[in-house]
Amino acid sequence: MNARRDRPGTPDAGVPLVRALLADAAAAGCAVRVVSATARDWASATFVGARHHIVIAVTGERADSWTRHLPDADLPLWRHIVADLTVDDVATVGEERHVTIAALTLVAA
Repeated sequence: MNARRDRPGTPDAGVPLVRALLADAAAAGCAVRVVSATARDWASATFVGARHHIVIAVTGERADSWTRHLPDADLPLWRHIVADLTVDDVATVGEERHVTIAALTLVAA
């Protein structure tokens, strides 16, 4: 996970988010692998968190269904909340679907 860390001691949601996505895909019957994952610290006047950009390669008969379900997926993270998750792009590369995901996680109070 390549992440810029501006606030030492603030827990990082990048690895748990990727693990939650992989577990969700496996539960849906999809084979997946991480192509890339980056995170950048984010803050507003009231919230602290990170913006994530993740590309996951997905195969299996249920890949399209899983991709459609992602924005509404329940992805529990310890000490974080997935505030927003979008599928920004889906590209077919050989037998795989490369799903580009953008997510905003917030540190839970």
